[in-house]
Amino acid sequence: MKRFDIFKRYLGQQIYTAKEEHEWETYGEIKEGVIFKGFNLWILGFAMIIACIGLTTNSISAVIGAMLISPLMGPVIGFAFGLAINDRNLRIEGARNWIKMTAVSLASATLFFLINPFDHSTELLEAFQKASIFDIFLAFFGGLAGFIGIVKKEGVKIIAGVAIATACMPPLCTAAYGIAHLDFAYFIGGFYFYFINCLFIGWATFLLSRYFKFESITKDKEKPSLKNVLLWDL
Repeated sequence: MKRFDIFKRYLGQQIYTAKEEHEWETYGEIKEGVIFKGFNLWILGFAMIIACIGLTTNSISAVIGAMLISPLMGPVIGFAFGLAINDRNLRIEGARNWIKMTAVSLASATLFFLINPFDHSTELLEAFQKASIFDIFLAFFGGLAGFIGIVKKEGVKIIAGVAIATACMPPLCTAAYGIAHLDFAYFIGGFYFYFINCLFIGWATFLLSRYFKFESITKDKEKPSLKNVLLWDL
């Protein structure tokens, strides 16, 4: 029994996770990722075109590169985190910018497929037409890893890996291909794939936000939190 207690204590020490940053630092990072204007808007548009080229030419490396630079996950994480800490402003901003990012992504990719001389479908485009249970697992566990990367100091590499694993961009390209070619099956399949990914990334973020016990924002705490965020940005 004593050996079991020692092993249990040792195991607990190994798997124990704690926030490595102050809560207001994490809040500031998430809030910054939600922003969709200026550089983020241009980066997203260019990333979508790169992803479309990769899908059209069956170039996995081009698709991976596009996913690495895309800011598409920020509003999803922001909305889920705002939901977990009861931050109405963050929820609204996250939802609004998610809609904007989705619209800009679809518009950029649709424009590419409209002017693209190679209008045939490819294996990669078809691969993101239907979501399987494994894609849901990828999105969920990718979301878990992504949020741990946020609360962990110097977790940039983790976030980059999550962007590749969850693959939010390619399904949107498939949906845009459906719009450009008036193919209802491609549009519905691709957009459903994308929505499912976003849903489970958000769900994973929400669960871990509760697990790490981030303080809920109340009217009394809202002003200090915003002040801390401004100081962190400076």
